[in-house]
Amino acid sequence: MTTIYRNYAVSKLGDAFVGQSRDDESLMISRSQQRLMSAIDQMWDGLDRGCAPSWFSGSSAIDLDAVEIVDEKDGPEAMPSETDPPPAKEWRVPYWAFGLAALGVSAPVAYAMDFLQIDARIDVMLTLGICAVALAFGRGYALMCAGISGFIVNFFAVEPFFTFDPPTWSEVANLAINFAAAWAIPMLLKEGSTFRRSKG
Repeated sequence: MTTIYRNYAVSKLGDAFVGQSRDDESLMISRSQQRLMSAIDQMWDGLDRGCAPSWFSGSSAIDLDAVEIVDEKDGPEAMPSETDPPPAKEWRVPYWAFGLAALGVSAPVAYAMDFLQIDARIDVMLTLGICAVALAFGRGYALMCAGISGFIVNFFAVEPFFTFDPPTWSEVANLAINFAAAWAIPMLLKEGSTFRRSKG
């Protein structure tokens, strides 16, 4: 059973409770539901103050039982003093900038490889790139790259160049594989992390 608490989907998997942000792929995992709820509260309180909790590592999956969670409202330095430096704000690459960068790098490479008749499978290389993006950046970026890969193959790597043609069955199959990999790899990573955590 999944409940929504402060924009986190909280569910029990095995003997562990998992909270997944509905805004991104980040997870918080604990054997104690109360500890998980307290961590979610501290995350939101930190957003209100402009600084993350001291235990927050920035990782996409945080094992709350492996860190010390203190209710910072009760701590001696709950509010930053005037001499403290301003908290560093987390910066995340916008989807449009990431997509433009991926297109700007892959399109010339794909065109050059086909124009120079380099003996390599462009579609396979793009699929490997999508898998790497899924592992490093998560589902959203990987799905965007999967769509870009279909555009690159049809527009830059298949003659006649710089024109859109009805996709062949192999292009459709390759695009489906790319979208499936972009969707499944982050899910498998999350399930693997949860399974290892539940096994102790």
